Amino acid sequence: MTTSNDLALLTVEKLFSENSHYVIPIYQRNYAWGAAEIEQLIQDIADGIQDFEKTGEQKEAKYYLGSLVVYIRDGADSPHKDAIVYETIDGQQRHTTLSILLAYLKTVVHGSEQVLSHLHLNLDFDSRPKSARTLQNLFQQAQNSDPEEPSIRAAFTLIERYFKIHNIDTSDFCQYLLKHVTILRVPVPKDTDLNHYFEIMNNRGEQLEKHEVLKAHLMSVYSGDTASRNSFSAIWDACADMGRYAQLGFNPEARKVLFGEKWSGFPTDFVEIKCVTETHHSTDEKPTLRNIIGTRRFHDTDNDDEKVREQRFDSIIDFSNFLLHVLKVTVGDNVSLDDKKLLQAFEIIKNDREKITQFVFDLLKFRILFDRYVIKRDKANDQEWSLQKLECYEHNNNSNFGYKNSFGKDGETSLTKRLAMILSMFHVSHPAYVYKRWLNRSLVILNGLASNELDINGTAYLEALEKLSSEFLSEICGEKEQFNTDPLHRGTGVQNYVFNLLDYRLWRDLTAGQSFDGKGANHPDIKKHFEDFQFSPSRTSVEHYFPQTDPAGVNKMGNDVHRFGNLCLISPSSNSRLSNYSPADKKKFYAETERAESLKQAIMMSYEEWGPEGQGIKNIENHEKAMLILLKGD
Repeated sequence: MTTSNDLALLTVEKLFSENSHYVIPIYQRNYAWGAAEIEQLIQDIADGIQDFEKTGEQKEAKYYLGSLVVYIRDGADSPHKDAIVYETIDGQQRHTTLSILLAYLKTVVHGSEQVLSHLHLNLDFDSRPKSARTLQNLFQQAQNSDPEEPSIRAAFTLIERYFKIHNIDTSDFCQYLLKHVTILRVPVPKDTDLNHYFEIMNNRGEQLEKHEVLKAHLMSVYSGDTASRNSFSAIWDACADMGRYAQLGFNPEARKVLFGEKWSGFPTDFVEIKCVTETHHSTDEKPTLRNIIGTRRFHDTDNDDEKVREQRFDSIIDFSNFLLHVLKVTVGDNVSLDDKKLLQAFEIIKNDREKITQFVFDLLKFRILFDRYVIKRDKANDQEWSLQKLECYEHNNNSNFGYKNSFGKDGETSLTKRLAMILSMFHVSHPAYVYKRWLNRSLVILNGLASNELDINGTAYLEALEKLSSEFLSEICGEKEQFNTDPLHRGTGVQNYVFNLLDYRLWRDLTAGQSFDGKGANHPDIKKHFEDFQFSPSRTSVEHYFPQTDPAGVNKMGNDVHRFGNLCLISPSSNSRLSNYSPADKKKFYAETERAESLKQAIMMSYEEWGPEGQGIKNIENHEKAMLILLKGD
């Protein structure tokens, strides 16, 4: 018989229905999941439903969500006298998100009183009444004027929008979530020092990852060929650290031979790399997984300043997903970009030495293309988007390195800036690591444009990306000749991509000197927002500039409130804070904070009147007309 002290693999139904209560202690951070994590979770579960339908219920297909590490509290002082009280040490983000997800499903699943009635909200917070109150309001579908936790309310809105936009069957989703999504509850011993344990949990040593298991499998084809093994390992290790440029993963001698004096060249084939690396790198003939973990990096420097310069950037993707992108581009277009299926995906080249050798050479090629021509977050410049290439130069007779714009000479930023803008537009519209279709298409474009030295024509690259952006829009609204505006007049159901694409085109055309309703880049209400504008992954919430309901609860615009002219994209926290403000009050708020969150919003706020009648509705119509013309490309 399972006791409260045992490991327990719980379905979501059991997690929320059994006689237990969970408390988030005060030492835990606030709820912090955003669009990337929440959308990833929903899509993973939706994918699990498809796998379940393929395998059949008799095989009891499960989706494992992870672990919930808990400490059993003394319940003497607890208000939940009949429940076992667990203090959550690890897993609060997942548990909180599941609670919000169930709250949403209660509002939409037909017959939810039967399906979900036996579930209860069993999550609470020490010293965070706003968080507890917000969850209760969501779960009970209650209205409460007391302050709420914006991040939790925003997560509910994200979930609601994602289900609407992707047309997910909520009934099937709910059944699968309750019966087949599982989480492992792991109780720690009674005498555990919780402060020490929490510190350990948040400072874990490096753990074995799937791509390291994959490396061991693929390297097995080089049994007896130490030189090829060394070359494979050198390339893999150099590419695996997505936080620094791949050339820096090779030692200085190999780096100069492989990439040239300025590190701007590229080797011709795997044989050339093998000739270089066999004299500068060694691996065990039959490496264990422990050996692979212990030698993850081919080159480490003891110079702290150089380490800071090497690891200056944050990648928009991790290595497991990058491996799948390269496999999809080079081997098979039907390869899934879901990293849960990483090992399964590589069955397509398993035990084929020739294909594995070609793949690892292609891996280095695409990693160099990625480093040079795909955006990163620049930690040295306030997390701005960066599109720079690595270059070696001589300084006081010593080799040094730095970063320069990928296109144009120093100071000539226009093409580099435009490319950084459109790439960041794609990225913030699809923030989750998996399902980055735009990135895969971009790698295909780069491969087609690349010379032997991996130089590309930046103008051709930009033209191809703009064409791709129009293709993605046509999937939503149809081709230009039959452009359908209906998907744009759906309030919070409008896809983020549409707003981000519009902001990119506004930025592009304002830069070129165009104006909208007589307002150009130098207009006082637009200039400061235009000059500082960049795409932010935090803007994920659709705002009705004229509110759906005023503070008295009245909807003055009817269905017109959901029309595209009245909508813009802002952060969830701002939307939660300003949802019922009038346009004048919203404009005042943003004027005081000296910011606007999007260029469309800045243009909307430049109008003196905005509302359901008179000049206000004319302004909405005029603004909408101008924005639709820009989207259509007329």
